[in-house]
Amino acid sequence: MAEDTSNSSLFDQIGGQTAVFNLADQFYLVMQREAELSKLLVMHPSNLTRSRKKLAGYLCQWFGGPALFGEDYMSAEWIRQRHQHLQIGFEERDQWLRCMHLAMKDLGYNDQLRHALGRKFFQLAGFIRTTV
Repeated sequence: MAEDTSNSSLFDQIGGQTAVFNLADQFYLVMQREAELSKLLVMHPSNLTRSRKKLAGYLCQWFGGPALFGEDYMSAEWIRQRHQHLQIGFEERDQWLRCMHLAMKDLGYNDQLRHALGRKFFQLAGFIRTTV
């Protein structure tokens, strides 16, 4: 019988702050590892340390964990503006989603959690798309 997680936050379901930081790390490892994601990788700085930390902090807060990113930066408008200088269309959105999917798979997330997170990630990826 599966544990009832309907009242727990995604942050708790993932396993807390360390697990979210692991997801962010794995996301960037996947991006570097998979040749078909190279278009996404070139949009990032060569040193991904700051990017990893920012993504992890954002995800912690977005999933219902500690406010590591700051309330002023959690809106869809802020995330859209933050990515406005990049050409992010459907292909780049889908590559971002693929990175997250592979990162969750690599980390052994169960189907139920991958599905729940996948819905959230699709929403977030829509916010960062800047072109059609």
